[in-house]
Amino acid sequence: MSNFWNKSKSDSSAPVTESGKSASSKNARKHGCCAVDASLLPTESAEDFKALEQTWLKAYSPQNEAERHLVADLVNADWLLQRTTQTVLDIEAKLYAENPNPLDWSEANQRTLGRFLRYKTANANTVTRCRKAIEDYRKSRANEKLSAEKLNLAQERAKAAQKKASPIVDWQQHLRNMRAEAVARGFVSPDEPNPFDNR
Repeated sequence: MSNFWNKSKSDSSAPVTESGKSASSKNARKHGCCAVDASLLPTESAEDFKALEQTWLKAYSPQNEAERHLVADLVNADWLLQRTTQTVLDIEAKLYAENPNPLDWSEANQRTLGRFLRYKTANANTVTRCRKAIEDYRKSRANEKLSAEKLNLAQERAKAAQKKASPIVDWQQHLRNMRAEAVARGFVSPDEPNPFDNR
């Protein structure tokens, strides 16, 4: 068996030297299952990545830059999930080819498979979180829009109620009308000067 299948627990300890740290930083590029982005591995297809991206863009139809960013995160997460899923299938196929009975697999083999299954689970959880982030963002924006619409409606109703309750009155005209009514009823002589005409 290759060294890949027979790593001991001591091999997984963190590196101490600077050169060890430098080498360790490249570990994610070996299998890519715990990478922080979806940079394509040499065995992966840019066309497949683009097709996956188009699938999610079509599903969510992002309306602004923030939504496009969230969908890009989802595309990366889903790409890593598919990569890890394929890696798990490859590992299982190799193990079954070497020994068809899983009960006879070595502890190292089982640890390796378990580690990649954990990567797969972690990436699946990331996809779920990314989708929830998009849906939460849209729900938040919808609630903000609804709140703004309710506020505008309330302000319009308040203005209408205020206008109805206290209409703007032309007091000079109102006093002239009252004098004309008083003249008509005989309380004021029509020959008496109107005190409001000069105002």
